[in-house]
Amino acid sequence: MKRSLIFKTMLLMATTILLPGGCQPETDGDIPALTASSIIVKTSGKEAATSIDPLDTAVIVFTGNDILWFNETTEELRFKENFMNAPSNNPIVYTTQAIDFYMDDEYLFSSMTYVSVSASAPQIFNSLVFYYNATENKYYLMDGYPAASVLSNLEATQEIRNENRQKIAPEWNSFIEQMKKEGRYKN
Repeated sequence: MKRSLIFKTMLLMATTILLPGGCQPETDGDIPALTASSIIVKTSGKEAATSIDPLDTAVIVFTGNDILWFNETTEELRFKENFMNAPSNNPIVYTTQAIDFYMDDEYLFSSMTYVSVSASAPQIFNSLVFYYNATENKYYLMDGYPAASVLSNLEATQEIRNENRQKIAPEWNSFIEQMKKEGRYKN
């Protein structure tokens, strides 16, 4: 009986000591510890402008605290939670035409939203797009949709997208710098 009690006590002690380090959530690569975010993404004020007070009708879609990382090279935006449970299940992403990005309550830029469930008859956007690919179950923050390389007039399309990106270049750079500062940037 004593032997059983000693064994149980040792097992309990070992579990108490080992569990905190052994139960760390899995990380996605070598992502540094995240800091509190000042990024907020809301439904676009353009849609809210029909109400009396557009500030009261804008709904937060997600914040920087929901973001695990943004890869500027691939344009993928990864959320901390399983992305299937991230903004894709938020009806706002499916029903709104645009979302607005803010940093410290200062407006940065807008993005169209687009959800693709199949490759047939995609819409074409030549400005920033918050894109969810249901087949891949991934989010992207792209210069345009679809990739310019699949369109018939590659050079003209890319020129338009470059011009549109230049219009928000300072704000985009602020967004990228904030992602880096918060440890949410991956390249």
